[in-house]
Amino acid sequence: MPRIWEKIVITFDQERPHDYAEIEHLLTCAFGAERFQKASYALRKEGTNYSQYACVARAEGLVLATVRFTKIHVKDLLFGGNCNALLLGPLAVAPSMQGAGLGTSLVEYALAGVEAAGHKRILLVGDKNYYGRFGFEPIMPRYITLPGGRDADRLLVKQPSDMPQLPMFGRLQPLWANFDDHYMLPEGAIGSTA
Repeated sequence: MPRIWEKIVITFDQERPHDYAEIEHLLTCAFGAERFQKASYALRKEGTNYSQYACVARAEGLVLATVRFTKIHVKDLLFGGNCNALLLGPLAVAPSMQGAGLGTSLVEYALAGVEAAGHKRILLVGDKNYYGRFGFEPIMPRYITLPGGRDADRLLVKQPSDMPQLPMFGRLQPLWANFDDHYMLPEGAIGSTA
């Protein structure tokens, strides 16, 4: 799906394995090396770097923006059980393209793809003012946290109104985690006990 931004033809498509180095550079520019210490990265650490749900915006072969999704569970801490979801993020746009609407267009493209694939519940840690335009709403008054008990106040969800609600008290867990395990955050991570 090509689009023209000030005489630059930009194409949105799926992330490919050879994009990894460019994407890592873009993520470092956007979030710094400390991004690995965030609680949301504990959910992604065992995931692959390449996923069928990861999308990029390209121009002349260069990656200008990226967005990824990770399969997760929301564990109900009161009644047990879990529900499946996708965690959106990270989203990053090259500094030269920020403010031009590229991130918005990429998120719209990526959300259409994951929703067409049957994923109806999508969560993210982010700013309601930005992500509200895509239909994301705060999780609160529900209290659902990321590893380390962090970011409940910045957790947003997008799901159909006829879908069962998220639990009142819960915790996001990576798809690979055993629900009874208390997996560890990386040492020095925000919210870790190390």
